[in-house]
Amino acid sequence: MIKRQFIAGARCPACNALDKVRFCRDGEREWLECVACRHVTENPGEPEHPNPAVEAVPGVVRIQQKK
Repeated sequence: MIKRQFIAGARCPACNALDKVRFCRDGEREWLECVACRHVTENPGEPEHPNPAVEAVPGVVRIQQKK
């Protein structure tokens, strides 16, 4: 059985569509696919960023309550 999970904020490397990329797993096989253009990336491997299709956004936002 194939398990599929969309990756929030991901852009397809082929068509640049936002939020159309999903991570798929079938047993030992893993791949990324775009539901807009059907682009497939086999064996995405271990990404440097926790989310393989999203670029890291620099900066930290800290929200503090008023005293």
